[in-house]
Amino acid sequence: MWEKPFAQIVVRPQRYTRGYVDHSDAFTLCAFPEKYAGDLTIMGTISGRDGDKLSQTNFTPRPSTVVAPPSYNEACLILECRTMYRQDMDPAGFVDQSTHEIYKEKDYHRIYYGEILKAFVNE
Repeated sequence: MWEKPFAQIVVRPQRYTRGYVDHSDAFTLCAFPEKYAGDLTIMGTISGRDGDKLSQTNFTPRPSTVVAPPSYNEACLILECRTMYRQDMDPAGFVDQSTHEIYKEKDYHRIYYGEILKAFVNE
């Protein structure tokens, strides 16, 4: 995108993570082996505003090399990204009208495009 390697993420407004992403110029994107499925469930269902959910997982934060947000030692793929663009989804753009059922509260995701500055594969 824009002659740069990029990754795209989406975050709903009620997610605690959204504040961090909105107030930063960067983000990390991590993929994990299947054995961490339970840990990912914890990270995705417990809000960080309610306490330290990370302490309930086997994940170990690690500093990134070129961006401020951290990543995790257990990730098998890490992308360090600099935010290039962000925009809320426009409901007029949905081709599949059944998608509106997912957004009963009109809490449309915000889309973030990030230039991939570094990529790491852990085996």
